[in-house]
Amino acid sequence: MESKEESSGSQVEGRASTVTVELPADFGSARVGEARSCAPATLDLRVKLRESLGLPLGFLAGAGHQPILWHAGILAKFVAASATARQFGPGAHWVHFLSDQEALDPLRIDLPTRDSGGNLQRSSLRLATPTGSLAGDAVACARPAQEPRIPDGDGAASPAALRVLEAFCSELGRARGEPSAAMQVARATEVCAARWITPSFAIISSQRLLGCAEASPIVRKILDAPEECAKRFNAALALDRHAARPLRENGLCSEVPMWGIDRQGRRERLDATEARRRIEVGLPILPRAFLASGLMRIICDLFFHGTGGARYERVGGQWWREFLGIELPQFGCATATLLPSATDLGINSELPAQAGISWREAWWDPTRLDDPPARSRMIEPIRAAHLQRIADAPRCSKGRRAAYRALCNHIESLRGQRHAQLALIAADETRTQLIRGQIALTQDRTWPFMLARQDALDAMAATITARITRASPALGGADPVGTYAHRDSKRAL
Repeated sequence: MESKEESSGSQVEGRASTVTVELPADFGSARVGEARSCAPATLDLRVKLRESLGLPLGFLAGAGHQPILWHAGILAKFVAASATARQFGPGAHWVHFLSDQEALDPLRIDLPTRDSGGNLQRSSLRLATPTGSLAGDAVACARPAQEPRIPDGDGAASPAALRVLEAFCSELGRARGEPSAAMQVARATEVCAARWITPSFAIISSQRLLGCAEASPIVRKILDAPEECAKRFNAALALDRHAARPLRENGLCSEVPMWGIDRQGRRERLDATEARRRIEVGLPILPRAFLASGLMRIICDLFFHGTGGARYERVGGQWWREFLGIELPQFGCATATLLPSATDLGINSELPAQAGISWREAWWDPTRLDDPPARSRMIEPIRAAHLQRIADAPRCSKGRRAAYRALCNHIESLRGQRHAQLALIAADETRTQLIRGQIALTQDRTWPFMLARQDALDAMAATITARITRASPALGGADPVGTYAHRDSKRAL
């Protein structure tokens, strides 16, 4: 596998973008049943799941994420799914899987704003009024679709940020008829990204994914053997302890990899007995990550993860294989780092001139301000004398304490003599730290993709499409696995 290309530009402007696409070795199977990595039983389950969800039986790509306005790295995997479907012609499609079991508020957007002092900050702006019956940590699927509003008093830090806010709110308004806020945001985000992706064949929510008829045998197997399920799940976590939280093992009442939802919309961990009861009375059950991603991979001829999903799939794949007896198909990965320009974020990138020494150095030894260029490491004579008297006096003696007080009084006197210089250094350092903190925001890859320049997003999408085209056996490609990096260090992205 080729290594990712790294590049660097100036402190703020001219940074590089990177695009990574990795494809499985059997990439190019255009019909169900041809994927060499799929066992016959897996392919049979694929057909049944698609029929149960009303999905076509031709080539199907997929990608999924939580209901948020994507950043460029998330957009990349949806671009990859869309480009892959286009690669295989009119009979091919892609599906948008919506992870709406997450405890988040979809009707929020992170944008650059200014605080009361005019300094740039990252703010999470709510685009609709809170729903009183729901807890603050309610899951996304429990939140109702709402008429969006542009927040008052939360001034965007730049014209670009204001345009993003207005455009996204406009699309949310058109999608307010969706059954949940999660679906509303997913639909609006697809429209906002329409320049780089084709419309998905369907948006499949997590609840619908687990609730379809052909997922029932998998759910039954989990509920019939919860202790074995939990043991296999926890054993798989040995591959990566940070991939998920272990399931509680408690015999027939062991925890299962599903979520329940309480009356305030919060998700709850369920044991097998409670999960079975809720299913019997028709209460919603949501899949946890390993269960959901496995179903997505089975349904798709090629499912695209980002870097996070690629990490935990090793664990999820082992659990599916060891407990459910299903070998999951291979998957692809796509991600990107594409940063908005400092101008579009509203950042002043000028740094003040640095003082010869730091405020901390000058505070503890003000004599360093007498000759900053030399920055001698020799201790001044008076201080050296006080230190020697401290060293010579017996420990815990009055003489040692008196020598120490004399040293402190001497340093305090020097600070008073150089008060103006110390204050100037402190002000410069405070301003420098503030500006550097704002500049650090330009290195944040998780800003909404709509803040990036259109030509940079065009280049990212073109890179992904070219990578998939080169790898496709349908067009004679011969580069199925690897990483391709797009670099543009000449202009801000």
